[in-house]
Amino acid sequence: MIKAVFFDIDGTLVSFRTHRISPAVLDGLHRLQARGVKLFIATGRHRLSIGLAADAFPFDGFITVNGQFCFAGDRVLRSNPIPRQVVAQQVELLESTKAPCLFLGEQGTMLVNQDPRTDIFPSQLNLPLPDPVPPRQVLEQEAIYQMTAFFTREEELAAGDRFFPGLEVMRWHPAFVDVIAPGGGKDHGMDAILEHFGFDLSESMAFGDGENDLPMLRHAHIGVAMGNADEFVKRQADYVTGCVDEDGILTALEHFELI
Repeated sequence: MIKAVFFDIDGTLVSFRTHRISPAVLDGLHRLQARGVKLFIATGRHRLSIGLAADAFPFDGFITVNGQFCFAGDRVLRSNPIPRQVVAQQVELLESTKAPCLFLGEQGTMLVNQDPRTDIFPSQLNLPLPDPVPPRQVLEQEAIYQMTAFFTREEELAAGDRFFPGLEVMRWHPAFVDVIAPGGGKDHGMDAILEHFGFDLSESMAFGDGENDLPMLRHAHIGVAMGNADEFVKRQADYVTGCVDEDGILTALEHFELI
């Protein structure tokens, strides 16, 4: 019996076109919650950038920055920042390369080396960018949980091991990658949430569309890929549903007779 369902935000719960959860899916979430199922966000976003989902529905807990910071109510369930010496190395590299990057830290998000590539955040994701700061200012934050680097897949391959050695690199958008500490990922966030609520992994289900969702989709008892996911993600899911703009979440919940 499924007792816990995890949802990615962008491209899964929230449309890239409308930047909101559809009324039909919201209704389905309320029906699912009314049956006693706990519902959770699992996103690469910072905890301060989940309002479009958190304000629309009373989720029971949150996996943010790809599993690096997880919480339910006021209780922090997992905190796994990037080691400070590694952050310092990345800052030095960005000073020399001038590559654009977002740092998602304990106190918020910091942007360094802004250029036209970073415009993808406000234009496609409806996420405002902070004012750019000098790279060294990043080191003033006590904890950095994630870096979002604006590299295409081709640029990432060409860079090889020059960037992000020893870190985990995940992509959910063609224009950028999310970079986190070793031992991170949404699957680890799931485990923290499930332990807190007393659920077994066999009672879990997860929805996602990006490569950063794969650890979660493979880990959950039922992993559902959205129809708008690329083929690499779809092949590793237990079930492929409709696109986000086709209310694919609702289709899958009905398919598995959860609502």
